[in-house]
Amino acid sequence: MSFSAVLSAQDEVVSINALEEIVVTATRRTSTLQNEGITASALTADALKGRSVTAIEDASTSLPGVHIASYQGDTSIYIRGIGTPAIIAGNDSSTAVYVDDVYYSRAAAVGPAFFDVERVEVLRGPQGTLYGRNATGGAVNIVPKKPTEEFEGDIQVITGNYGHLGVSGAVSGSLSDGLRARLALKAENRDGYTTLIRPAGSSLRDNEKAEDKKDLSMRLALEADLGENTTLSLVGDYYKADDKANVFHYSSAGYAEEVENWYATREGSQAVPFFLFREQGRTTASKSRDVYSDVDYWRKTEIKGLTAKLDSDIGGYNLKVIANYKDTNPSLQNEFDLSDAFVNVYQREEDHQQQSLEFQLSGDAGDRLSWIFGGSAFHEENKITNNIFGDFWEPILIQGLTDLQSLGVIPTFPIDLPQTPLCCDLHLSGQQETDAWASYIDFNYELSDQLTLKFGGRYSSEERDGSQLFELAILSPTGGESTRFAPNVALFPDAVSDSRDGVIPDPFGFVVAPVNGPAEFSSFTPMFGVDYRATDDVLVYAAIQKGFKSGGYNIGSTQRDPFEPEEIWSYEAGLKSELADGRVRLNMAAFYYDYTNLQAQESVDNQPIIRNVGKAEVKGVELETAALVSDSFRIDGSITYVDAQFTEGVLTEPLRPAPLTQDPGSFLVDLDGKQLPRSPEWKVNVGAQWDLPINDKGDLSLRLDYSWQSKIYYTVFNIDAASEDAYGIVNARVNWAPSNSNWSVAIFGKNLSDELYFSNMILTGTVYGAEFVGSLGAPRTFGAEFNYQF
Repeated sequence: MSFSAVLSAQDEVVSINALEEIVVTATRRTSTLQNEGITASALTADALKGRSVTAIEDASTSLPGVHIASYQGDTSIYIRGIGTPAIIAGNDSSTAVYVDDVYYSRAAAVGPAFFDVERVEVLRGPQGTLYGRNATGGAVNIVPKKPTEEFEGDIQVITGNYGHLGVSGAVSGSLSDGLRARLALKAENRDGYTTLIRPAGSSLRDNEKAEDKKDLSMRLALEADLGENTTLSLVGDYYKADDKANVFHYSSAGYAEEVENWYATREGSQAVPFFLFREQGRTTASKSRDVYSDVDYWRKTEIKGLTAKLDSDIGGYNLKVIANYKDTNPSLQNEFDLSDAFVNVYQREEDHQQQSLEFQLSGDAGDRLSWIFGGSAFHEENKITNNIFGDFWEPILIQGLTDLQSLGVIPTFPIDLPQTPLCCDLHLSGQQETDAWASYIDFNYELSDQLTLKFGGRYSSEERDGSQLFELAILSPTGGESTRFAPNVALFPDAVSDSRDGVIPDPFGFVVAPVNGPAEFSSFTPMFGVDYRATDDVLVYAAIQKGFKSGGYNIGSTQRDPFEPEEIWSYEAGLKSELADGRVRLNMAAFYYDYTNLQAQESVDNQPIIRNVGKAEVKGVELETAALVSDSFRIDGSITYVDAQFTEGVLTEPLRPAPLTQDPGSFLVDLDGKQLPRSPEWKVNVGAQWDLPINDKGDLSLRLDYSWQSKIYYTVFNIDAASEDAYGIVNARVNWAPSNSNWSVAIFGKNLSDELYFSNMILTGTVYGAEFVGSLGAPRTFGAEFNYQF
């Protein structure tokens, strides 16, 4: 497996003559990036500050082959075309995220952890041995700053356009002999990028701002010496948000823009009731931040956690034990019809708890063999709520019941549904439990001073269970409990059950029952690698590694059977070199993935189903370079080429009109040759920095960054209505630090060309118009930053 240290992170200078080496722990060992044959990137605290990176999605423009976006409060990470779209609450990621050595299973918990960061490490490619389940795309390590012996602290104040005010800081030092502490805080308050335009006579405030930010993050770390070689640390973290950060923006009418007269087809006609209601009001234009709305937007998130870590050197061995509890509760309300007619309301919530325990034992056997042995146990419970209200269900239900009567499925009776603004609320909800266990071992054996063999493996086993709450309900006029409309137990008594046996969803797919389970999954993920030190400045390496993404249940659907895990084999080779006495780095990598059993969404009887379909190949090359051109000027950059395509598989494209000889929604698509979603063929990052001493007055630093990526698709069907054309982002920063002082001031600008682009996109579903909506990237922002250290 190849490694190229992210060049944008290597712009710091240890001496006047060489680029700095960045020390990381990505391999569960302490080493420098240039000396490890792994695919990884790292941004240090200074590199993050130098690029004005204050959120994890900001780092995306500095990381080769990586796409990071925020969607409804969740962090969505794609690495080399491998990832998971966050469509409804409860999805598992394809990138394993670790914060302070703890696995975070919920995407909603990732972004809030990104503050007071020592560095962020991104491992590209499957990490099945050291990181295990849900790491087919790669792994991200967020490493917070640790308590210090000496008393120290820092304060940062940021102010900018959109009324942005951010205050963060930390204080650290010894409380007594052998006891250290660090307290870090971050508070942000920013007006919204989006304006909500209300209908006449609405009780909601017109021109209200959304896509804003109002949150608070805290972390307290205690570190105690229990002996000469043993340390115990306790870390508590807390996050709270109360804002309107969750906004859908309108992209396109979907297949209505792909297929002529689509609304007149059998597939398109199902979207007509939605549009009859939607068009009664004013509608939002594509890529507009002026959003017509008649819904009260809100986001309320609370996250808390506690981590205990024991680190002990015992008789030549090192033992680490890490225990964690995490409680994640994000909730929100908005809409995706994006009109000021009362059409739909979207509510989403997760009530999630996880507990984990991991140990790592490492040591050396002689002068040439080093090893790591580890094991882990993980448990989580997640109650998932996805409620989508639509004020247009009556004609759909009347037609559906009439069809069932004509087919003799239900008895004939007068179908008279009263027109009410309380019908109906679609519940795509349920709960899931996971118990996972793993053990792994990793060896490095030096055959000679030049040649090192690396091999290891992990065995993972897990059990998942849960229940489906897929129903249609009529809201209570007093705000109390809703009344279930479907499944109707009088007509379909087997669609609602507390038992797993004998459950039959109603003809619409609605079902309220436990899943068919529990389901058990296991996998062995080995790794084989070789590092060859050709010279002191040149490292050649190669590796083969397997990764897997967990199987599970499609909670919030008619699907009660589990889908199976994904598997991926990675074959990677590369070269890392330092030239001109350490002033130039040139790294190259080539990779090939054999990706099988992909988890993809298709439609069966108009119901969303996750299937394991087909195969894909991901191949590409990376070229990265960093150069200290002079004592005051350095450049860095990377070029990533990725060809990520399906090679096998057939999937139902339910909105593509099927031949009249087939059932509607049954059009089959051969996926061979289709590009994997969110996998740009090209991505380019370029940065330049000037560090200019101004006599004895101080140091002036100027940095300019440009990131560009080619066109991407947001669905496996590669339709232009769900795509984003190529775009580039320009960021800049100017920093002034007076001599012999402990403060600095900077001005910065992000997305200076005000590029308008989607960072995420989803399909709303047939009965909700089958349109594409998503999240726009942040507009042009600028501001000033003050830093003080003591």
